[in-house]
Amino acid sequence: MPEEFPSFWNLRDEYEAILGKRPDRQDGASRKFIEFVLRKILWLIFGVKIPDANCPFRLMKADLLRKYLYRLPKNFNIPNVMLTTYFAYFNENITFKSITFRPRQGGKNSINIQKIFKIGIKAVNDFCTLKKELKNETQD
Repeated sequence: MPEEFPSFWNLRDEYEAILGKRPDRQDGASRKFIEFVLRKILWLIFGVKIPDANCPFRLMKADLLRKYLYRLPKNFNIPNVMLTTYFAYFNENITFKSITFRPRQGGKNSINIQKIFKIGIKAVNDFCTLKKELKNETQD
C-alpha cells in the first residue's frame, strides 16, 4: 500500500534494504502454499530463513543491488527471490517489515499447478547451480 512507503523510507539510513513481508496474505491458499514451499527450499539449499522470499514491496540501496545483480543469470525467472536470498546468505544489513496485503482486486488468478510445478523444478535446479557457484567461490 502506498501509505506504507514512508515507514520504509524512514529506515533507509539504518539498513541497506528494507523488504516487505506479508504476514496476512489474502491471495489464496495456493499462493500461500507456494511461498511456504519456496521458503523451505531456500532454507534447505542456502540455509537461510526468509519470512517472505518474493514480496515485491522493497526498498534497496543501489550499491547493494549492484553488489549482487551480476550473480543472476540472464533471464533468471525469479530475481527478487534470489536477491533476497543473497542478502540473507551474506548477512547484509537488511530488515523485513510487515506490509498490508489485500485480496486480489481484479483480474483472474493465474495459478496453474502444472505451470507452477515446471517453474518450481527449474527454480530448484537454478538454486542448486547458484549454490554450487557460491561453494566454488569459497574454495578458491
